[in-house]
Amino acid sequence: MRTKRRSALVTLVLVAALAATGCAPEGPVADDTPTPTSTPLFASDEEALAAAKEAYAAYLAMTDQIFADGGKDPERLLDVATQQIFDAQVEGYKTAADNGWTGTGQTKLDSVSLQEYDANRVTAAVRIYGCVDLSEVDVVDATGATVVSPSRPDRSPTEISFDVDGKTNARLIVSGERPWSGDNFCD
Repeated sequence: MRTKRRSALVTLVLVAALAATGCAPEGPVADDTPTPTSTPLFASDEEALAAAKEAYAAYLAMTDQIFADGGKDPERLLDVATQQIFDAQVEGYKTAADNGWTGTGQTKLDSVSLQEYDANRVTAAVRIYGCVDLSEVDVVDATGATVVSPSRPDRSPTEISFDVDGKTNARLIVSGERPWSGDNFCD
């Protein structure tokens, strides 16, 4: 038993010594560097920003339409947003439907700038800053009276993130939006 242990120990020491001196078996050396499995979705930051603006415009149009329809069929949002976004908003659509509220007007996005585009990520990490303009948007009850708080700002600085649509792998969908807590760049 003692001989087997000593033999294993000697083998381990020899392997360690050979590795330390740079000796290695001949033949091709394995490269552990990951190689991309696909080409980047966008060739430039400008293309990424344009795609993000287009994706967010589709998202805003869909949210406006769902509210215009009184919160009915909110699953349509999944055509332009992730499940996480849908889950965060579905309660608002349900409230609108339960209360007979409908939306009017059109939400807009302006003052858009690219925060991040990582061309090396297959999920296309795209993040933008933009001003969400609700100045023409209202939500009204069955009598036509507004249910929007008078303190709601007309324009809000927002950070918006996007993922690649898993269904097509060719376009962006909204994966996150949150109010920007830094300086208000919408004024």
